[in-house]
Amino acid sequence: MKCFFLLTSLLFFGFSESQGQNFNLKISGIKSTALLRIAFYKKENKFPDEGKFAFAKEVKPMKIGDITLAFTDIPAGEYALAIYQDSNGNKKLDTNLVGYPKEPFAFSQNIKPKFSAPNYEECKIIFDTNNTTFSIKLIN
Repeated sequence: MKCFFLLTSLLFFGFSESQGQNFNLKISGIKSTALLRIAFYKKENKFPDEGKFAFAKEVKPMKIGDITLAFTDIPAGEYALAIYQDSNGNKKLDTNLVGYPKEPFAFSQNIKPKFSAPNYEECKIIFDTNNTTFSIKLIN
């Protein structure tokens, strides 16, 4: 009985602690107030394919420059992020003839692709009680 109470207490306090934790994302290099599209990928998703993410967020920045977003509904875990700013509002990342983005974009860990998109392992971040704030700079 004592063991059951201890286990229940640990589960309760552990659960309530993670519920109040914010995922803070600092995005710099914003040059317009066009919609930002942020995709969160888990390892089993096809990073960074559009539409293959675990979940996504859309944010309209209120200013140019740097912003900080605080999400309260992101579960703790391992993710890779892909962001782009939908400059023309067509709800897709526009690319040139060789596939390089024409709109501002970024990946977690601030990976700058050279000849192809980065892989999940290069971009992964761990969101937990020790890691709650992440910074990403848009590539224009």
